[in-house]
Amino acid sequence: MLKTIIAREFLNNILNLRFMIGLVLCIIVTIACIMILAHDYQQELADYNRRVNLQDEFLSNYATRGRMFRMIPQQKPPERFRPLIIGISGNENSKSFDDNPLPILFPSLDFLFIVTIIMSLLAILFSYDAVTGERQRGTLRLVISNSISRTTILFGKFIGGTASLLIPFILALLVGVLYISINPVIQWDSSAWAEFGLLTAASITFITLFYLLGLMVSAFSKYSAISILNCLFLWVLLILVIPNVCPYISAQLRRVPSIRETQRQEEEIEQADNEVKRQRRKAVVSKFRGDYGGLFSKLESLGFGGILDDEIGDKEKVEELAAADPDFKAMVDAFRREIDRAWLESQGVRKDAIKKLWGDLNTKAAAQTRLAKNLACISPFANFVYVARDLTGTGLRSLEYFDRAKAEHYQRFWRHVYKKERDAKKNDPTFRENSSFLDLGDYPRFVFKEEALKDKLGEILPYWGILVLFNVVFFVAAFAGFMRYDVR
Repeated sequence: MLKTIIAREFLNNILNLRFMIGLVLCIIVTIACIMILAHDYQQELADYNRRVNLQDEFLSNYATRGRMFRMIPQQKPPERFRPLIIGISGNENSKSFDDNPLPILFPSLDFLFIVTIIMSLLAILFSYDAVTGERQRGTLRLVISNSISRTTILFGKFIGGTASLLIPFILALLVGVLYISINPVIQWDSSAWAEFGLLTAASITFITLFYLLGLMVSAFSKYSAISILNCLFLWVLLILVIPNVCPYISAQLRRVPSIRETQRQEEEIEQADNEVKRQRRKAVVSKFRGDYGGLFSKLESLGFGGILDDEIGDKEKVEELAAADPDFKAMVDAFRREIDRAWLESQGVRKDAIKKLWGDLNTKAAAQTRLAKNLACISPFANFVYVARDLTGTGLRSLEYFDRAKAEHYQRFWRHVYKKERDAKKNDPTFRENSSFLDLGDYPRFVFKEEALKDKLGEILPYWGILVLFNVVFFVAAFAGFMRYDVR
């Protein structure tokens, strides 16, 4: 009997006009989405290769220390899932040479939009009258009067309904997979295809969740009109309201000082440090003036030993006097050591204070972000976005992973530079780091490798588990409502 209920629900849906509308909409939007994003990916890949080539040319022909400090040797290639999902770019040079401002005004569609908006609405459209529609037509009373259990009816509606709903989605995905497979620019390896398979499974989990939401609301409603209104209200709440409100709630619960306020505090630390330096220098001057008397007065007459920086003094004259008078030289050396020690102590305190200031800001900002992320988990939309972005390497986790890889390569790059400079000094005594050319044609190239799939799974499974939990809760609620449903 369960097969009969499933077949009946399946046929009723695919013979309905909404099935054809959903099928055409999914295929057209998916094809358009992948074609547009694949074109953008091709352009970004060309720009990436151009930047890398220009960087290689610079390091082979024009590299000096001063110029290299203004260069970024770690370029991030476009995400391999860019033909499906618009990622969050963290590359300083990621802007296209032929940048188009229209996508900012009219954002492009991507896979996340198709699943979270189009498919979730289609799921509600398929299920909002699964119970109320049959009640109004009188068929539900007839089915129950034939001694078919309500459990069987509910399972049949769920299986048959989701099967018919997923046909447009799966067909659209197959068309997209075919396009990706024949596109020579898109080169996916086995790991990428495995991630795509998991992404598809997570998408199905999200879609069935909204089908069950509609089924649950229908099991608690008497009329289809009331059911669709309640479904749309819950859809707006779960998809639009909660994910966008949670950051504001988090900002109120976890206060973070503004960047401008932090910069103002940093300026105050700098001013306080300058005053401390002046006071310490004044104390050193007073001490040497008392200890050395006329010998120190001679140093002061040459422009040194005052409260100001000693760059204004006559250094050549000081060196002449130091060479002629050992006592004067010993005093000058001791004075410089005392001044340097006082300066380094003050500098260390200043750096520690500034590091603590910005560290507190980063800690508070990270806490606010974690709270907002956790609060947003009460929305299935947020959980699916976390799963999709972390799985495909298009989210914040990918940026953090890239920053770590970039930092590791940065160390390798500069170790190579320092070694080349040491070798250059041995071969050429006139070599100067900041002005002489250094051939870096053999520098270690930065090759970005995607994070391992097993590491990604450890991050996404909790959010995927929440999506499964939503499915269970909505099904249990639908079951409870249908068991008490008045079919009259």
